[in-house]
Amino acid sequence: MRTRVNILLTLIATMFLTACQTTKYVPDGQYLLNKVKFENDNKSIKSYDLQTYLRQAPNPKVFDFIPFNLGLYSLSSPDTALWINRFLRKIGDEPVIYDPTLTKSSEEELKKYLENKGYYDAKVSSEVKYKKKKATVTYKIESGEPYKIKSFKYVIADQQMRDYIFADSAKKLVHTDEIFDSDVLESERTRITQILRNNGYYEFTKDYVGVIADSTIGDHLVDVAMIIKPNKKIVAKDQYEIEPHHQFAIRNVDYYALSDLTTPLDTTVAETLKKSSYKGLDVWTNTRLTRPKALYRKSFLEENSMFDENKVDKTYAKLTALHIFKNQNIYFTPTEDSTKHELDCAVVVTPDKVQSFSVQVEGTNNEGDFGLAGKFTYTHGNIFRGGEQFKFSLRGGNESIITKRSIWEVTAEASLTFPIMLLPGLKRDFVLNSTANTEVYVNFSYQTRQDYVRNIAGVGMRYRWYKTSRLTHQLDLIDLNYVYLPYKSEDFQKTIDKSLLKYSYEDHFILRTGYAITYSTQKVGEYRNNYSVRAAVETGGNILYGICAAANAPKNENGSYLIGKIPFSEYAKVDFDFCFRNVIDRKNTVAYHFALGVAVPYGNSNTLPFEKRYYGGGANSVRGWSARSLGPGNYAAAEKIDYMKQSGDINLNINIEYRTLLFWKLELAAFLDAGNIWTLNDENSAEGQFKFNRFYKQIALGYGIGLRLNFDFFVVRLDWGLKAFDPAQEPGKQWRFVPGWDITKDTALHFAVGYPF
Repeated sequence: MRTRVNILLTLIATMFLTACQTTKYVPDGQYLLNKVKFENDNKSIKSYDLQTYLRQAPNPKVFDFIPFNLGLYSLSSPDTALWINRFLRKIGDEPVIYDPTLTKSSEEELKKYLENKGYYDAKVSSEVKYKKKKATVTYKIESGEPYKIKSFKYVIADQQMRDYIFADSAKKLVHTDEIFDSDVLESERTRITQILRNNGYYEFTKDYVGVIADSTIGDHLVDVAMIIKPNKKIVAKDQYEIEPHHQFAIRNVDYYALSDLTTPLDTTVAETLKKSSYKGLDVWTNTRLTRPKALYRKSFLEENSMFDENKVDKTYAKLTALHIFKNQNIYFTPTEDSTKHELDCAVVVTPDKVQSFSVQVEGTNNEGDFGLAGKFTYTHGNIFRGGEQFKFSLRGGNESIITKRSIWEVTAEASLTFPIMLLPGLKRDFVLNSTANTEVYVNFSYQTRQDYVRNIAGVGMRYRWYKTSRLTHQLDLIDLNYVYLPYKSEDFQKTIDKSLLKYSYEDHFILRTGYAITYSTQKVGEYRNNYSVRAAVETGGNILYGICAAANAPKNENGSYLIGKIPFSEYAKVDFDFCFRNVIDRKNTVAYHFALGVAVPYGNSNTLPFEKRYYGGGANSVRGWSARSLGPGNYAAAEKIDYMKQSGDINLNINIEYRTLLFWKLELAAFLDAGNIWTLNDENSAEGQFKFNRFYKQIALGYGIGLRLNFDFFVVRLDWGLKAFDPAQEPGKQWRFVPGWDITKDTALHFAVGYPF
């Protein structure tokens, strides 16, 4: 208990030390900008949006109240000849000295923002309070009554353009009785421009869309008209003539696959290239970069069709998704006969590096054992010249280099991913309008332990597709695994004969099919509240069971059908995962996570395969426990992890995590975890069975802190978890705030890649 108190006191003392040093480098007669607040009489105006328009903001704070970065800077001394002082100043933040002129500028910017949002009578003032060389600025906002739109109309002289715009009027952004918001009007201008450019108006820009607003009608009301300006063609200096906006058609579409970036529109260059075609698509090339068929599958651009900017953007996206081009550019050139209003299109692509290999050495921490592993990976991203990716990896390692246990594993995997959905009869519209791939894979794993040797061989095929970046589908059409154990020790055999997991350590087949759907509103670089949802369902053995039942196949003594004297698994499994991220500002986020999984064996199986069972604890679960050491229920292992019993059919995880940026790429997190696992029908482990009248009493609680290196494209994290409520302890000792607290038993350290949720 004393050790625990000392640790907490040390952490608190460190935080207060950094907080007390914040005015060390504030000159006499000046003040540190300590805090900025908003007093706002309008709940619809969010403080988060207002912060963007401040011309001076205070130093960032960890967990929104500890000035950690400023404290680091303040720990330095003026002697910059010493490396420690230079280092502290580099990773820390120099104090923000309060500047009254910037406060005045902030008032003006806030007023402009409010006017832009329709609050033209808004009043913005500020109040500054000084205390011990610190200044707190409060911006007081009286928004006043907003101006609202009384009427809205389009003024379009061209009937064809009018028809296009009115055909999509259900999606218009400006409506009567809504606030007169300049940002909304600007978005409507963009939408109108996009509609017309998607319908052939190649030369049309947003400058041709004007807005007339009349606020003279009084009573804070505005009449709004959105007009399409005429096309003014300059004929001489200060002279122009009016002509209609023209629609353009695409006359020719040519692809140029070049070894380096060259302008392909020069006839002399084109004559040196080799031409090939597929279904009317011409490809000129001087490299074996890609096949015409592969480009045809990714092109929305067609000859003798109307210019459509949306199709241009989609073609860019499709070509980029192949990951084989270093550059992709689409050029449009008006034809020489300007009266025909036609365009020639040239799509130019150049190759990127498609082959790579990597060698990795990594430390592992599996189930509490520290180990060392090495991995070799080879990738070819364009093996058949159509964006097909071949990947081979070989990994070997000893997962227990510290203890004397022999835990070796060697794994080989090979996969081939096609950038299309390999299904017969798919229409071209589906192929073009959805991003899909098909993956075929094989794998083999050799595992050796003191008590057994296990080989796992697998083969499978899966589809992934999405129409938008937010919604993703994955269908594991087939995933077949064969588990073979050539050796088991006598003691181990005796142990599993009495265990629910006996089947998992016998030779068996697993033939499964699964489907998962993921939806996320998170965008890279966007600091807004977001959430993600994932739901997955999989079944195993149904097809095999049907075949065996129809063929009257033999059964073993347990009543299970056999294939080649080997039983197969039959089960159903459902998982749900939800995460909401509350973005406080650019440096502070609170993440809320909920996950629930249920798996049920039936038919040919009495228990789930070990590979499909849930386990509690670990880097993505309740982090006060090491992997596989929590549960099921209030089951307590005697001394070490009991792999035979510490797995379950039901999984529950509830997590809250506060993430804050310290400096550079380093983040600090504080978390609270809750959860456990349970079994459904394990008569040998009654304390682990799920019961509605007691499961809530068996939910474990943990808390802790973590450090993360966030490199945007991947995150490396180290989490230190502590037990708060341990259901495996006897009553009276389950809450770990008791004398005799042993940090070696009630804590766990987790090293992982990626956020836990």
